[in-house]
Formats: sequence, structure tokens, C-alpha cells
Amino acid sequence: MSGWIALSDRDTLLDPAEDGGLLDRGQLVLELAMPLQEPQVLLDYRSDQGGWQRAFSLLYDPAHGIGILHRQGQTLRRHRLPGPLPNGPGLARLIFRWDGPARHWGLRFDPLDGAAPLPEATGIDPLPLPLSDLLQLCRGGPDVQRHPAVQWFGATRGALPPPHAPWVGQRTPVATPTGFRAAGSLAAGDMVMTRGGAARMLQSVRRIDLPSRGCHAPVLLRAPYFIRNRDLLVSADQQILLTGAEVEYLFSEDEVLVEAQHLTDNRSALFDTRRAVTATVSLDIGPVGLIQSDGLAFASARHNTAPASAPPVRLLRSYEAVPLLALLGRGNGSRAA
Repeated sequence: MSGWIALSDRDTLLDPAEDGGLLDRGQLVLELAMPLQEPQVLLDYRSDQGGWQRAFSLLYDPAHGIGILHRQGQTLRRHRLPGPLPNGPGLARLIFRWDGPARHWGLRFDPLDGAAPLPEATGIDPLPLPLSDLLQLCRGGPDVQRHPAVQWFGATRGALPPPHAPWVGQRTPVATPTGFRAAGSLAAGDMVMTRGGAARMLQSVRRIDLPSRGCHAPVLLRAPYFIRNRDLLVSADQQILLTGAEVEYLFSEDEVLVEAQHLTDNRSALFDTRRAVTATVSLDIGPVGLIQSDGLAFASARHNTAPASAPPVRLLRSYEAVPLLALLGRGNGSRAA
């Protein structure tokens, strides 16, 4: 299940059970492409329904901070995170949380480049957000203004979705003792085959709908470079096993792991932002192993809070993948195993 109620660029709610009513508590998350040098309106929705005015506006000023204006009829609330704001290049995440019954709200701005986040601003008496307004924000249209720097945004009813874990697309073939199955059909307790031919039980299977923009942009591994007869969609940090003469020549190893984002060359692998939302599947078999697909193996994920285990084979750094791509680009040897 997805932790998101709604995501930008979708015409419907992700959870039909949420249709109608008010979101009296929740979190709104926006991801921004930085820097923004001038004050900007990041998101703005205004509507007048029979004299009942509704508005939700999110304002950004690098010097003075972030402001939210929220109106329902005659009631107006303003929320503010004081500046100055970090404004270096990269991505940043803005999170507005509110709890009407508990009468409090919070607003924070987190750079995603490793810089320290700002202290969260808090206050009292937030307004609930009508789900119809949230859906209109996501759909866009003449009543909605959205700055190009907003990569995506989404809302949840309570806590944020589980922490990110590497994933594959639902149609990815996964080897099992009875043959290949689509990753989306697997469940905890099912057995999958690993690179070495051993069967391992799935400890956890996590399905989450994710935006296909910003830090969540997936990578499309193109046929026939990775799998002979199909493309594969994976997360940017999904580790892919590579073998062949080039691997042995450069690293004196029979096989290595490379994150999919380091394989992108706009030909054999590329970031794929064609869809607004991607249905993802993350597979946890316990201690990290290499799950066998159809002509390709990939590293399993870990969904618990246990300390990360070492990868089963050497994991290349981004700069180490550059000469490997140059050799593989000549079409010699195998890209994946």
C-alpha cells in the first residue's frame, strides 16, 4: 500500500477510501530544485464557490523564509518559517504538517545535499485541508499556480511513508523455485532464487507509489543492454550486478555492483520521468543478497532498522563506474548478470 493520499500530476486520489471530506491532520511534502534567487510563489490555489472563498498559497523568500496562507471562508491562517534559507544548488524538501484536533502545526525546510536542516517552526490552530482542494492542487488547472522549481508534492494522512529502500518495477521478472514471477505478484513468505542458485524467503515486500521526479526519478535499463528482450525500471540507488571481461580488466574482480544511477548514459540507461507516479516493489530477503532476474541480478533491500550489512560483492563508487561505462559503451562483454 502507498503511504500517500495524493501526489502531484494525478487526477485521482491514491486511496479511493479517502475521497471526500476533510484532511484534519496530515503532512504536505514538496521537493524543490534549488537555488531560487528571488521571492517566488511555489504553489497557489484559489477558488470562490458561491461566495465561500478557499485558498492555499505557499510562498518562498530566500531572505525572509517560507510562508503559507490558508483560507476557508472567512477564516484565514498564516504560517511562517523564518529565514534566511539555505540556497545552494541541489534539491530541498519542504514539509508542512498539521493536526487540527491537537491544534498544532509544524513547518520545516530540509536541504537534501547533507546540509543541516533548519529548526522547525511550530504554531497552533491550523485549518483542515478539504480533500477536494488537495485533489485540485494535484490536478492543476486555471485555479492553480505551480512554480517550475516544484519537482513534485504529495500529502499523507499521518506519518510520512516508510524510509526509502531500493526497488524494482512491478513487472520485473524474479526467479523463484517454480519459474519467473513478476515482482508485483510476490509476497512475504514466498521463495526467490539468488545469484548463487540458493532459494531465500522474502522477509518483507513493500509496495509504495512514488513520484517519478526529483530524488525519486527512476532509471530505465534498456534492452538488450541489460536484459535481452525487455526494459527494466528500477530506483536510482538499486544495485545492479555487472560481470564480464571489462569488469575483470578494470577491477580484478569477476563481478561488481553498480547503482543504476551511475549506469545512465542516455542510451542504455536513462532517467525516466515520463509518468507522474511509479508503482514500486522493494524486496527484503534478510541479509543482503543478489536476487536473480531474467539475465540480470540485483541486490535485495533492507526494510528494518538493523545496521546495514556489507554488499555481497564489491560496490563501485560513482567515479569508478565512469571507465567501466566507457568500455561497455563499445559493446564488448556483458553488462549485467
